[in-house]
Amino acid sequence: MATDTEVKTKERSPVVVVMGHVDHGKTSLLDYIRKTNITAKEAGGITQSVGAYEIMHNAKRITFIDTPGHEAFSKMRSRGARVADLAVLVVAADDGVKPQTKEAIAILKETKTPFVVAINKIDKNNSDIERVKNELLQAEVLLEGYGGGVSFQQVSAKTGEGVNDLLDHLLLAAEVENLTYDPAAPAQGIIIEAKLDRRRGNELMVILKNGVLRRGNEIGTPSVAGKVRTLENFLGETIDELSPSSPALILGFDKLPAVGEEFIVGGFGDMAPLLAKPVPKTREVKKDERGKKTVRFILKADVQGSLEALEDIISAMSDPDVEVQVMSARVGDVTDGDVKSAITTGAKILAFRVRVEKAAQVLGQANAVEVIHGEIIYELIKVVEEEIKNIKDPKPTGILDVLAVFNQKSSKQLIGGKVAEGILRTKGVFQIERGLQIVGTGRIVSLEQNKREVTQVEAGKECGLFFDSPTKIEVGDRLLAKPIA
Repeated sequence: MATDTEVKTKERSPVVVVMGHVDHGKTSLLDYIRKTNITAKEAGGITQSVGAYEIMHNAKRITFIDTPGHEAFSKMRSRGARVADLAVLVVAADDGVKPQTKEAIAILKETKTPFVVAINKIDKNNSDIERVKNELLQAEVLLEGYGGGVSFQQVSAKTGEGVNDLLDHLLLAAEVENLTYDPAAPAQGIIIEAKLDRRRGNELMVILKNGVLRRGNEIGTPSVAGKVRTLENFLGETIDELSPSSPALILGFDKLPAVGEEFIVGGFGDMAPLLAKPVPKTREVKKDERGKKTVRFILKADVQGSLEALEDIISAMSDPDVEVQVMSARVGDVTDGDVKSAITTGAKILAFRVRVEKAAQVLGQANAVEVIHGEIIYELIKVVEEEIKNIKDPKPTGILDVLAVFNQKSSKQLIGGKVAEGILRTKGVFQIERGLQIVGTGRIVSLEQNKREVTQVEAGKECGLFFDSPTKIEVGDRLLAKPIA
């Protein structure tokens, strides 16, 4: 006679996370599996946010979660491992075990997620499968036939060789895990991504882990609550209900929850305030008593996961000389409110995959607010690195190449030259560069162009000037209009 538990539970399909080092072919492997071309749609061929997709193999469903491969997305990868039942660790046959491969292995072991190794790019001439196996062994991944029980499959995401065998491995591993769900239980799952759509409002990408989610259900996370106004499968088709392990989009929340939060039909009740993560607020501008230089940013991104990754890595970029402050971090387009905040705090706006609203654009241009756009997170990271470098060692606003020296009877020397970069102005202190070394400083007493006294000369034009400096100027020197620390 069947027990109550056997009557209540049903088999569910596995949720599989794909992990590994950047450029080892994780997304390309999924492209082949689902016969679509997601990689070409990703800026730079790099996955920027977590995506979930469902496929059929041998009449059985498998849900795949594709996670970003950068070190900046460590939290997102870790979150992907927690929501998954199984994992595929992708290692390129021509590149071997790399730092992010080791990080993925650590996450899988920490979360105790069973995994299969896919040795990819076996179609390449310089592939070395035995080297990869030995490096995995050194990383304490004990493959079958190498003293352990971790199954592996040699594959080519380009030709498809070995891919069906890899899927067979996953279905076999799922049988061992005996994955089930209770259709009568309150539906619950995990938020794997959240974004603000300009037309549709707040969108949540979820994976259901138990129960059956239906359109019209009242659901909640520890931080927010809402109603399932619209329910869509991963293909964008409207559905009435969702079964476990399936990815879906939910519309109906007034506020975005934190990525990685659990949701449940009916909400968390009195436990919600205890479980909720603190919502980031606009940071207060504080003066550094030690006079430390500061660069400030306002972050805007298309989805919550990317915003979190961007904020984490930028917040950690301060160095002994320059403090990096993230004044606010929010999902959605750049608004006039963001520009007003930038004006007040002296911040630059980093806009990742979002547009600037018209009112914000007009206000920003009128107040010289810098908005830096990016489609790839590491492009924005490089901008922040350049800002830190420029604050520590500011770029010249103007550079003059000295072409002639006419009079050096006193410290006020008459010289001629051509403006190589920027704009040469009479105000400020100038550094004298000779052979890539700074040999002195001085000031422009007067500036002439076409025998007329002027206050500035633009790049590409020649001029004459009286330059006041105890250092004797030589032909070939450069005058740099640069603040002196």
